[in-house]
Amino acid sequence: MLHPGQSIRPHLSQQMAMRLVQRLYGLKDIAIVELNGYDDKNYHVKICGDRNESRLWAHGFVLKVMNSLDSQKLPLIEAQTEIALYLGAHGVNCPQPVKNLSGNYYSLEELTANDSSGQKHVVRLLTYQPGKLLKEVPCTKQLMLKVGKFVAEIDHMLKGFHHPAYDNNKSVWSLESVPLLRKFTFSIQDAERNALVNTIIDAFETAVVSVFDAMEKGLIHGDFNEQNVVVGANPSDCSWDIAAVLDFGDTQHSCYLFELAICICYMMLLAADSNPLDICVSARLCQSLVLGAYSYLQDPGNEYLLTTSQKGWDVLQLIWNTPNNDLMSKWKETVTSYQE
Repeated sequence: MLHPGQSIRPHLSQQMAMRLVQRLYGLKDIAIVELNGYDDKNYHVKICGDRNESRLWAHGFVLKVMNSLDSQKLPLIEAQTEIALYLGAHGVNCPQPVKNLSGNYYSLEELTANDSSGQKHVVRLLTYQPGKLLKEVPCTKQLMLKVGKFVAEIDHMLKGFHHPAYDNNKSVWSLESVPLLRKFTFSIQDAERNALVNTIIDAFETAVVSVFDAMEKGLIHGDFNEQNVVVGANPSDCSWDIAAVLDFGDTQHSCYLFELAICICYMMLLAADSNPLDICVSARLCQSLVLGAYSYLQDPGNEYLLTTSQKGWDVLQLIWNTPNNDLMSKWKETVTSYQE
């Protein structure tokens, strides 16, 4: 579990990343571009040479150098590999793991020879999924309906999957870990916002934690946000279809209600006129805002960490200051509009 003051993001240059790809995977004629990442380092590996080689994926690959905390959880890394292979075999487009020259799906690497910390990082190669991120296309009711159906289909499909690493896997990003945010609220300097976060944490403990055992549970993706869904253009009607799902780093056995709350939380940030929700959505916004602010203190300049804060505080205050009856009315109105 992450603790305040802990720095876990890998430190490596683009040149170092290229050498890892060449040494571990034997890919020589390549170009790499760094992608956004939270605690991990991600690079798009583009193939410059013979694209017809049977082992090469035409769209290139993603080199993922994992943070030092998650790199200690090797059973969980293996579970992420298995879940990607399972979903891929069942027709779901998601990054597929690629074996390295040693025949393994990952390796543990020291990034610098003079690293006195002794930290090692898991290095993986995954197929790159082409398309646009959900956040890059117009937000329509039709597309939001497709997102909701896709989330439900994934969770239903995962009922047929099991790996022991998920039996007790919890992180600071698990929604049931919301009370742990109190350790990180020092990163929110604004007194009014800090007080709002603590009020929501209190409400979460009172209204949600107390009934947690009674909620229906299963394996959930755990982070269906606007940057983990890839969409592709539908030429027949100029709409957008769901093309792929990314990042199983937060997959866990938890409440299905939490999956819904997490998804709605991030979809609300896309749609300026959205305002349905409940304590779980507010709690997820608190997680994203508090942990984003904390991570930015550890990694200044990584603007990706502040993505949620661009709209998140306004949305959080709107939800929390709207009477419950009005929220419920808006929720019912939204559901009805999709049924018409």
